[in-house]
Amino acid sequence: MKNSRVDKSAKWLPLLGAVSLVLVAGSAFFGEYRVSLADFGNTLLGNPPAPLTEFFIMQRRIPRALVALLAGMMLAASGSLLQQLLRNPLASPDIIGITNGASLGGCLVILIFGGSLADASGGALIGAACVSVALLVAVRVFRLSGTKLILLGVGLAALSTALINYLLTQVFVPSAQIAQTWLVGSLQGRGWEEVPWLSAGVVLLIVVHCGFDRELRMLQMGDDLASALGVSVGKVRALLFAVAAILAALAVLCAGPIGFIALVAPHISQSMTGSRNLLVCALSGGILLMLSDLAAQYLLPVVLPVGVVTIVFGGGFFLWMLFKQGRVSV
Repeated sequence: MKNSRVDKSAKWLPLLGAVSLVLVAGSAFFGEYRVSLADFGNTLLGNPPAPLTEFFIMQRRIPRALVALLAGMMLAASGSLLQQLLRNPLASPDIIGITNGASLGGCLVILIFGGSLADASGGALIGAACVSVALLVAVRVFRLSGTKLILLGVGLAALSTALINYLLTQVFVPSAQIAQTWLVGSLQGRGWEEVPWLSAGVVLLIVVHCGFDRELRMLQMGDDLASALGVSVGKVRALLFAVAAILAALAVLCAGPIGFIALVAPHISQSMTGSRNLLVCALSGGILLMLSDLAAQYLLPVVLPVGVVTIVFGGGFFLWMLFKQGRVSV
């Protein structure tokens, strides 16, 4: 069974990697400023035909696509880890409050301290860390798990959302508009500055995948059996939960609180590849966010934040899940 799982992953990883590279390169050809294939090749080789061509390819389109790919990978891997650890298909940083904590932290920086969108990233990281610590305490000290832990996360998410809404009613309209735009999740203005942070997340993801794949599979069999097989259940769950929180926080830090990718991507990866491989899931999330961003920019006459597209897609996916599981009668 293990060899079969490895074979499936080995088949899908290069395919998804190739699709990712094609989408990153293909993003250079979208937009009002037209780029030919020859111009693209010459620019990559360091001989751009014009400064404007180099600007759009190397400073706007390619780095934005890379941020979308890497941020989507972080969100999808975070969602996959949480769903496996909590053995719940609805577990994701969106649902259990990590993203909402990041949103609250960013809003506090913008609305209370008058910070910029760049400053909001630091506040988002602190907010996500606070919620993650609260959830980790619940796991380690109060032994919460499964549905109880998700309900705690939903409560923290609701509290964070209530505080955000209160803050938005107490500040000047321009600051509220900036905060609301950031809260939706957007890749506008994102570029090379965010790539190192997200690349660090990819390194962490690879380390966890290589070092804890066996333990993660054992946890799927239940805590008692995993413990009997030599897994330190409490420590491993807390460590992997912390990794999931860090990955989600890095994505919010660099791209804002983009919703539903963490929830949807693991299900798409599972149904498409039959694999819970973290790298397969991560690449699926990266591709999904890149496609969503391209749709947000070019599908409609008005450019939208990518978070609007992912929310619409995520809502439709929720309904599909309900119908599929027979929980809605028609």
